[in-house]
Amino acid sequence: MDTTKIMEINKITVQNGTQLLRMWKVQVPAGKRPLQHHRHLNFEIMYVNSGSGTYTTESAEYPILPGDLFVFSSNEFHCITDVGEEGLQITNLHFNPQFLWSAIPENTTHLNFNFCFFHHPDFVNRIVSSDADSIPFLFQQIAHELAENKLEYLTSIKALIQLLLISLIRNHNYLNTHPEVNGEQIHNIQHTLSFIDEHFSDKITLQELSALAGLTPTYFSTLFKQVTGISLWNYITSKRIDKAIRLITSENYKGNMLDAAIECGFNNTANFNKTFKKITGVTPTEYKSGKYSDIS
Repeated sequence: MDTTKIMEINKITVQNGTQLLRMWKVQVPAGKRPLQHHRHLNFEIMYVNSGSGTYTTESAEYPILPGDLFVFSSNEFHCITDVGEEGLQITNLHFNPQFLWSAIPENTTHLNFNFCFFHHPDFVNRIVSSDADSIPFLFQQIAHELAENKLEYLTSIKALIQLLLISLIRNHNYLNTHPEVNGEQIHNIQHTLSFIDEHFSDKITLQELSALAGLTPTYFSTLFKQVTGISLWNYITSKRIDKAIRLITSENYKGNMLDAAIECGFNNTANFNKTFKKITGVTPTEYKSGKYSDIS
């Protein structure tokens, strides 16, 4: 019986284990796949190397064909629900917006800051091969830089991603229509996002975060969702589930589900299981089996 095969290209993590970027190839066997309410905080680009299938989102079903590109902003529901008889080989790129922050000038606008969180309502997630312009080339160059891991490869990858995003904005109607936010507001949210990324497993209060941003709790909560498109607590919860996924799928992890729950900031397994399934569409035990991981 055919099974899903995964080949890592490379990943970039920081000291606390937060994964800033990951790229990998997946060979998916033919057949129907259950509709899971799959979503994550990372920006995602997927390239179809070969095969066919169906991609399901909240608003559409897209055919999957060789050379297609699929683009999803943070927290956007998507799931491959069918794979053709010949199977499907894809390459996935996920990255956290934090990966690019050091490359963003101080006077950036929201258009450069929150592209990972929003796109235009009319943006089509599927980009067919005939319309893809420079994106496949840039995508392959990113894979090459990650695989080669040469001097200054991180700088090169950041530049390639910026060029890729410019192509999405200029040629594919990606640019969002989100209300303008100013540089100071962006700085406040960026500062708190960095803090959350370091401390999301700990007990964090709204008062603590709003004080860090120099804002009232009510205004901070409103601004956070305005900039990121997701509520503060949903963002923190998603970060905790991301960490839980890394833990339970690690070959070296020896803990049980309660250990994982506590390590990721949950008080008990019941709450952990409920939250995990709400975000990934499956339970932690089902995810750990490997049947659902690494396939969008």
